[in-house]
Amino acid sequence: MAAIAFPTSSRPGLSAEEGSGRLINAFVEQLGDGSRGPVSIRRVPGLARFADTGLRGPRGMRTLGDMLLAAYRDKLVQIRADGSVMPLGDLPGTRRITIARNNRAPVPQTVCVTEYGTYTLTSNGIPTPLAIPGEFPAPNSVEFLLGWFFFTGGDGRCYASGLNDTTFKTLDYTTEQARPGGLMRAIAFRSELFLFGPQEIGVYGGPANANGFPLSRVTGIPRGLIGPWAVAGHEEGWSNELIWAGDDGVVYQLSGYAPKRISNHDVERDLAAAAKVDATAIEASVHLVAGHAFWAISMPGRTWVYDLTTEQWHERASHAGSRWRATQSVKAFGRWLLGDRLGPGLLEVREDVFQEDGAPLRFRVESLPGASFPQRVAVPRADFDFVVGRGRAGGGGTVETPEVLVSWSDDGGAVWSSPLVRSLGRQGETRARVNLLRTGLTGVQGRTWRIDVSDPVYVALLGGAMAVETRTE
Repeated sequence: MAAIAFPTSSRPGLSAEEGSGRLINAFVEQLGDGSRGPVSIRRVPGLARFADTGLRGPRGMRTLGDMLLAAYRDKLVQIRADGSVMPLGDLPGTRRITIARNNRAPVPQTVCVTEYGTYTLTSNGIPTPLAIPGEFPAPNSVEFLLGWFFFTGGDGRCYASGLNDTTFKTLDYTTEQARPGGLMRAIAFRSELFLFGPQEIGVYGGPANANGFPLSRVTGIPRGLIGPWAVAGHEEGWSNELIWAGDDGVVYQLSGYAPKRISNHDVERDLAAAAKVDATAIEASVHLVAGHAFWAISMPGRTWVYDLTTEQWHERASHAGSRWRATQSVKAFGRWLLGDRLGPGLLEVREDVFQEDGAPLRFRVESLPGASFPQRVAVPRADFDFVVGRGRAGGGGTVETPEVLVSWSDDGGAVWSSPLVRSLGRQGETRARVNLLRTGLTGVQGRTWRIDVSDPVYVALLGGAMAVETRTE
């Protein structure tokens, strides 16, 4: 029997006929020597509700001691480790914000930048407007590093607060002007300040400049940022890898001070199309699960996820949608938490959850085309090697006998057959087999298989094979 080739990275192609397999809500984990296959294709981690905020429109989050500050549409709340939520006050706005905290003792100061101004935040008080000197532009982001708050402006200036304070001196600024376009975002990473503009990134650190700005320019990175939210990897608890979508629609991973391309052409086409409509709608986030470091980039119509552990891409799409519902990640209380675009929940990403806040999480894998162009072959039998016997009746939305839907395309993925349903076995039913008989002739483009599982159980696909018979016409 000929092996069915399943992808290790999602590549839908510019057209279906040019695709080389897809992984949607599925990712690859390499297996050890002697395993039934070199890799296992598993369902992505699900989302469980950690807290019900009663609010919609997540805008940003930040840990503060033993609690989490979370901003929603026009509101600020405090969330505790037990999932309890306490309103703190009004925080005008609906757009995303940046939040930073300093090291002031005994009580650190926290500030945020919104589309309506800059505010100081406390763990138990109402957000209070922070006065910015008139000599400085209205900030569009804030970051903390080495004792100072740093604010960026659209005119290219970055200005610093007093040391562990919210006071300002009019000379404590620098202008990043290697290329025009101003500044979009400040990121603290590796004890250095990265100032992202639309065409270049300025890196600052070391001793103070003579003009009072507390850092000196170290170098410039000749690649900008596609949108203000398209960078992630600086978050506390992450794997210390900074990744961003560049102004050219390419995803880069920082290597020293050099931008290293890690995206493929499918990812780049989607980013370029999204940037033409609204670059501010492109947003990146990160999370870690079972040793896999996932960097996600979401935009209208698609979410791509890069697994730094395997250096492969997969797609993520929530129920009845084409992109992932999660947004804006933070590690708090030993968990990776994410905002929810579709509801009021604060969500936790978990390997042992097979739904998204109760909604189905469809596992889909499309094989590479098995072709011997232009010859057509008959396929009398096809077998798929799954981990079986994981059905379970009872709570948690599980099912007693989970099922897999198998369909195929003989024209490169333009048209698919009606799916055939096969059982993945009840709990402990390890002899269950997934196979199909007499599925007809392939097209000249070969045979592409599609695997779908929506039942909330553990899913792992280890491989597949099909018998072929050459036919003369």
